[in-house]
Amino acid sequence: MSEEKLISIVTKQKARSALESLAAIPHADRRPHAKAVAKLYSDHVLFGFEQRGDKATKPRDRDAVIVGLYATATLSELKKLGFVPMPASVPIQDVFRGLELDFAQGLVDHLVEQNPHAIGNAAPLWQDGLAVRPESDGIILGYYGIWHERWGVDEEVLLSKDVWRFFEVEGGGEFSLANHDKFAKQGTPTWSDRLIGYAEAGKLDRQRLLDASLDALERDFGQYRAGWYSRFHTALAPTKEEIAARADRYLGLLSSSVPPTVSFALKFVQAADKSSPLEPAKLLTSLEPALQARSKGSVLAALKLVDRACTRDQKTRSEALKAVTQALVSEDAGVQKTALDLIERLSDGNESSVQPFLADYADLVVPSLRNRIAGMAGGTAQPGAHAAAVPAEPLQAVVISPVENADEALSLFLSVLETPRDPFDVERAADGISRFGAELRGNGTLLSPLKKRAGQLWARPGGVGVRAVLALTGRGLCEGQPLAALAREEDGRESASLVDETGLQSLHLARNGEMLDRVLAGESLPLLSLPGDTSGAIKAADLLDRLQRYAAAGASPGTADLSLALMRLNADTPGSPAGLSMASEPERAFAYAIGQDVDIGPTPELWAAAWCARRPVREDSRVAGLFGKTYPECGVPAKMTLDVVRKDSKCGAYFWVDVTVPIAPEVEGEGGGLRSVFSRKESKTPIMLRRCGNSFADVAWASLARPGAPDLLFRQALLHQDVWQKLTDNHTRAYLEPFFRPGPDVGPLRAGVLAYYMAVEDKSVTSLAAEAATETLNNGRLAIGDFADAIKVFLLSGALPTTRWTRGFAAMAEAGAARHVRETIGSILDFAPEECPRDLGGMLELYYELHVDAGTAPERPETLSCLASLSGGGKTAKFSKKLLTLAKEAA
Repeated sequence: MSEEKLISIVTKQKARSALESLAAIPHADRRPHAKAVAKLYSDHVLFGFEQRGDKATKPRDRDAVIVGLYATATLSELKKLGFVPMPASVPIQDVFRGLELDFAQGLVDHLVEQNPHAIGNAAPLWQDGLAVRPESDGIILGYYGIWHERWGVDEEVLLSKDVWRFFEVEGGGEFSLANHDKFAKQGTPTWSDRLIGYAEAGKLDRQRLLDASLDALERDFGQYRAGWYSRFHTALAPTKEEIAARADRYLGLLSSSVPPTVSFALKFVQAADKSSPLEPAKLLTSLEPALQARSKGSVLAALKLVDRACTRDQKTRSEALKAVTQALVSEDAGVQKTALDLIERLSDGNESSVQPFLADYADLVVPSLRNRIAGMAGGTAQPGAHAAAVPAEPLQAVVISPVENADEALSLFLSVLETPRDPFDVERAADGISRFGAELRGNGTLLSPLKKRAGQLWARPGGVGVRAVLALTGRGLCEGQPLAALAREEDGRESASLVDETGLQSLHLARNGEMLDRVLAGESLPLLSLPGDTSGAIKAADLLDRLQRYAAAGASPGTADLSLALMRLNADTPGSPAGLSMASEPERAFAYAIGQDVDIGPTPELWAAAWCARRPVREDSRVAGLFGKTYPECGVPAKMTLDVVRKDSKCGAYFWVDVTVPIAPEVEGEGGGLRSVFSRKESKTPIMLRRCGNSFADVAWASLARPGAPDLLFRQALLHQDVWQKLTDNHTRAYLEPFFRPGPDVGPLRAGVLAYYMAVEDKSVTSLAAEAATETLNNGRLAIGDFADAIKVFLLSGALPTTRWTRGFAAMAEAGAARHVRETIGSILDFAPEECPRDLGGMLELYYELHVDAGTAPERPETLSCLASLSGGGKTAKFSKKLLTLAKEAA
């Protein structure tokens, strides 16, 4: 048979006629023309809308070409097409019977596994006896992806066998029960409705459905897909008896890795315990994972169950106390406070049995609870911490003590290599290597654990972060090589992990590289940049002493190390250039930093850092001129303003907050400026947002860059925040750490950070921001006016929910800042009627309650005028009137 004749059949005839004509031709005669038919299909059927082929060969019926494919191709060739075509006008079973094809089973298996949407096309082949229905997971995914009526599933098969596999096959992507029911068209029953309907009709065993849904939840399916099974179980509305019979299973689900499953299980555990009290010992053991959950609601529910168990059985108190301490890992201040309250109540004032456990959590609780937990743990309050009723005194700085010997230096370095969250420990660890690294270099056995662990961490992919810098430093110490050599790949190129010079960790790396070079040369000297105390600053006298030690040893200070030391310098402390020859550039830079008039240059970075140390900073053209281009904070003071606007989508259905902090003067050029990189030119790329790092440890270390003038850090905090992001360990929380250290007053830009962070989605951020606001207001570092103005900038933009600030204010009032909250809300109430934000009623209600509790009333004229001008109804109208009445009565 010629190719021309076969092509004529599939292009000139309708599909049914083409099938009959091709069926009359032996397979051996059809087979040689497979490529020609495949090309015809590609040109006129697959891409028919493009009309790629010769118009003269345009087929009369596209289905006829598809029949021609089956007549000439092998199953392997059909699979290569990607999507196996099916004729619409001719049943596929007729095609296989008419052409006497022998790959029906192979096609069915392929379609079911590769594309569950195609099960409707494959089903006729097994329904007509040409193949056997596969029993793989793919057949179950077909139920998830399309309505089963579409391909005529036998209800008896569904109810006797397939439905129970719904609780075993998780699915994924678009093929899942969760996706099916979420996107079910209106009027179309969901699978949840169907199964419940079958159970109510007696076609499915209700008890088996209850157990099967719990079986699925025990499999720890992905959170989105697991949600369907918990919702289905709840929709079945288990009775008290059914819940009690499954109490052990609900307890087991408390250890699920899926947070919503834990919340689901807790509700049923509460119900089971209420109707038939559970065994206290078993309950306490099962609750341990829930007590460490990230969800505030889950932890609080677990704490209530612990309290209930101890009320029933006093013998469990000792174990209960240990269990409750685990809730202190929560990032939420309210949860931590509730846990400590319960510990105090259960211990009845005698916490001796739980003191060892409390000590482990002393550094994890929010700053306002650190004094309290220190006392409960049998220790003493740490300077700088405060109790719930925050004292109105400034925080006191604690001296940073360097390590005292080589063993301590190695131990601390290994510790921060694993957990580099405390930036002061990171700096002490680097200083320890600087002081005792030369001694450690002589003991390979002692360094063996460091060599192994540093190598493992360095092998992990990632950018320039604290751990990467520490790992490379550890490798350099153990292998006796400079960091510059280790940072290069085998082909001589710089490691991708260290290419980024836009982040502060590049300064960290440069400083450690200089330190390691000294160590490998056998020198034992302190870091110039080690902070002197927990303010992050270095006293002028201390830096002078370190410089003199370098001079005595004939060592030259590293540029990065000295630059960082100068940026951390507290130039207000006594210092004198006496004892320095003033011949070297480092000595002159120090003298300039403390106010001396010296010759400037030639190293731009060093002199910009020294200029930063001066208070107050004034423009110095000599320093600025070293760079050749203008860089803010490099001899020229930076001016920054907070700008907040609401952005709306073109369709008007969506809006978001857009936070910018323009800086003047504008940066010229891409490079240059301080190695602190706050002065680099910005772009619209995410690089701008990574300058302080992507982890809590990175941002925490960055917060020590310029402790005396942190506005540039807080500018990054404003640009870095993702208002909708919720993370297990949100790294932006580290931007709030400086508020809990001794430092300068909180100016407008820093107040903006507190205002913004109180209104984001992540409650671990908002609760810490409320703590920071309470801290700084109570010790006098934050002015009410600055705080209120910053909140107004965000509030009046209309881009964030007002209720978030209301919750934050309520937390602050509970923590001992009620007076400051009253004054702040009063100062916020100073806007035109048309600017009134939505949902203001909740804030007005809180404002009213705080006044009633304190026996006060609004007095500020601007506040009263604003309240009188508010229009509308609901809580806003109700409480504005109540506040005005309160003010009138007080007058």
